[in-house]
Amino acid sequence: MKGKAIFLIAGAAGYVLGARAGRERYDQISSAVGRLWGNPKVQQRVVDLEDRAGDLAKQAGSVAQEKVGAAASSVAGTVKDKVSSNGSGSSSGDQPLGEQHHTRMPTD
Repeated sequence: MKGKAIFLIAGAAGYVLGARAGRERYDQISSAVGRLWGNPKVQQRVVDLEDRAGDLAKQAGSVAQEKVGAAASSVAGTVKDKVSSNGSGSSSGDQPLGEQHHTRMPTD
């Protein structure tokens, strides 16, 4: 949220300054920004940051995959325990499958 606010403020300031200075100043600023962006040091930093972001995304994906796998195993184990504790036959206290109580899980 803070980044969006800074971006909007910078954009508004640039618009006001550009409108006051006219087309000539706009061209000067645009040219300076183009030279800065084309600077090899800036481009190398951009490449480094892109690589780092890719590495972090891969790490996050691996962690997420591990956590999902662990959660799935836990759920599968719980279900197996529930099924095995009920046995294969039904006793007088068991409810038929269609009449079981269902608990809704919270979703966020």
